[in-house]
Amino acid sequence: MPALPSKIFDFSFFTVCLSAILFYFSTGFYDYWLLTWLAPLPVCLFALHSRTVETALAAFTAFILGAMNQFGYLPLLLFAGTTLLNATAFALSVLLFRTTARSTSQPFAPFAFAAAWTAYEFVRSHFSSFGTFESLAYTQALNLPVIQLASLTGIWGITFFLMLIPAGLAAVWHAYRTGNRWRLTGLLVGGLLAAVFLFGVCRLYLPADNPVITIGLSSVPATREEMRSQDIATITASLRRYSRSVDTLAAAGAQFVLLPEKIAFLNPAVRETGLSILSQAAGKNRVTLIAGLSLQEERLRNVALAFAPDGSLLRSYDKQHLLSPYENSYVPGKDLALLETGAATSAGIAICKDMDFVLPAREYSWQGTGLLLVPALDFHADGWLHARVAVLRGVEGNAAVVRAAQWGLLTVSDSRGRLLGTEPASGQDEANLLAKVPLSSGYSLYSRLGDWLGWLCLLGTALALFRPRMK
Repeated sequence: MPALPSKIFDFSFFTVCLSAILFYFSTGFYDYWLLTWLAPLPVCLFALHSRTVETALAAFTAFILGAMNQFGYLPLLLFAGTTLLNATAFALSVLLFRTTARSTSQPFAPFAFAAAWTAYEFVRSHFSSFGTFESLAYTQALNLPVIQLASLTGIWGITFFLMLIPAGLAAVWHAYRTGNRWRLTGLLVGGLLAAVFLFGVCRLYLPADNPVITIGLSSVPATREEMRSQDIATITASLRRYSRSVDTLAAAGAQFVLLPEKIAFLNPAVRETGLSILSQAAGKNRVTLIAGLSLQEERLRNVALAFAPDGSLLRSYDKQHLLSPYENSYVPGKDLALLETGAATSAGIAICKDMDFVLPAREYSWQGTGLLLVPALDFHADGWLHARVAVLRGVEGNAAVVRAAQWGLLTVSDSRGRLLGTEPASGQDEANLLAKVPLSSGYSLYSRLGDWLGWLCLLGTALALFRPRMK
């Protein structure tokens, strides 16, 4: 096999390093969202004047190196498996871009690339135990105009444009330098980007007269051992601390109070005592109280219980998407739990990992739920990593999201994804947050039409794969 020309090797090395650095600092635990738009660009430029093997290796290597910012977050084998799979899909998407750019369909090469990667994320979300958690769309959680697209397309539209823009820039630059057609590509990509930005700005800033309620969130520090303890003294002490937090938040004006996931383990012997403390806290302060608990009954439940302002038990919600292997002993739930808010819209309950999936959040949106209350846990370092997923779920379903994580963040966001309040729950004695939350209608075009763009990207990818052979 002949040696590669040194210039090609040097440019390949530069391409891999630059793309990897951009991916590294714009994904996972980092929030430099602008870099995500640039990360595929060096690889796409390289693909247009390089051979197939060189292109595939450059794309594959760049993606793997960029994913190293999450090394150690997942178990090694799981991290290796998911990273290799994602890198392979990225390399294949780049190869499809290269092939389409060299065919009679050249102006549509950026769309083929964006459709292929979006289709991969869409399919992966249906089979992965992580749901949509790994999507690149969540890197844009702070890019408010762009994330409004989720109310129309779900997160798939955000992913699509994250891939379309760099591929479009690469295609236009290459076509311009080689004297080929570039205006059509530029007009299509630029026009769509302008439309997305205009829609986002309008959705963000058009006035809306939404009812407002005051919600308090609280997290009291606890170790894993304390949360799993079946000692009545330990359980009582923990729940009484939460009761005092409810007193404080209610005195400050809270109408609803949200507590984290699994704040105590209640077996039949301590169930009545534990629930009584929470019931009394709600009744004494005349608030609606939502608390996450582990309940040992006929089955082990990861449940969120809602207590009415009179102290009675209103609703219970069982977590639907359990975290394997840590929650293998729990039985997943199937039903929604709706609460009255005193306004035209209702509130819904979900628990932590439920928000990593399209459902049940989209089911709540079908019901016109304008507020999601989410007890959560998290693992200290991934507080924002998980919180931003919930923020975009709210944009998808046109709902405010209030999320209280035991070892993460207390966060409140409105239906546009604007953060109304954040407070780190991990690493301090006690964390409380009070926020005025505007409620929305809960209905969105995405919740009505579903994953239409995901399916369209699958179809577009299939057409792009076969069209070059039909010329």
